[in-house]
Amino acid sequence: MNVVAINGYNSFIGKNYLKSYKAKYKIIHYKKDINNKKEFLKFVKRNKFTHFIYFAALSREKCDLNKNLCKKTNYISVKSTIDIFNLLKNKPKLIFISSSHVYGASSHKLSEKSKLKPKSLYAKLKLKSENYIRKNYSNYTILRIFNVYGNNQPKGYFIPDMIHKIKKNFEIKLNKSIRDYIHVNEISRIINFIIKKKISGTLNIGTGRGVSLNFLINQISKKYKFKTFVKTSKIKDKIVADISLLKSYKYKFKYNEKYIDF
Repeated sequence: MNVVAINGYNSFIGKNYLKSYKAKYKIIHYKKDINNKKEFLKFVKRNKFTHFIYFAALSREKCDLNKNLCKKTNYISVKSTIDIFNLLKNKPKLIFISSSHVYGASSHKLSEKSKLKPKSLYAKLKLKSENYIRKNYSNYTILRIFNVYGNNQPKGYFIPDMIHKIKKNFEIKLNKSIRDYIHVNEISRIINFIIKKKISGTLNIGTGRGVSLNFLINQISKKYKFKTFVKTSKIKDKIVADISLLKSYKYKFKYNEKYIDF
């Protein structure tokens, strides 16, 4: 029987996963500070689990505000987790939530083998964590999540931030960027699929479809019946997933990202 332990259970994706699968698996929450190595060691000794999903991380914005805490939370705590798991006889499967930010923009779809060009501290630490996991732990799956959306998404993400600005009649400054948006429910389904199928390695988690940010603004404007004040620059970049590897495992999507709803 699978027993799943998670941290970051209050994160947007973590909360959705917990709500969707708490009836399917025994899910154990690690509720203490992830930077407290002694507390986490106690948790590991006290609980037996087959999988550990690493949802916890500071956002890009919080990383920019507090670089030291970001390094501690987004890398050192991951390293400590791996070091503790390596002390165990029965090592749990680690599912690490990484990010498409480890890539740079590309005119082509990005595969797991595409060149990595992290720019922000957040992205650099995600990649550093990935590399530490690969080098020091064999039982893992790394998920590079592209742009997530869904109901009750908190501020700090593009769509809720744009909804707030449109309702307040703020001017919106955009470029001609294209992004790959995937519903949070789909991400939870993919995590469940990975557990069931015992998939390992590094996978892109997106839809393979690009959506322009201007299109999203227009959709939001139509739904909430507000006029928008958009200033668009000529800069254009594209970050869209190549999901051939995910599809090779016969994963079937449920949510149609062609018609993004808020």
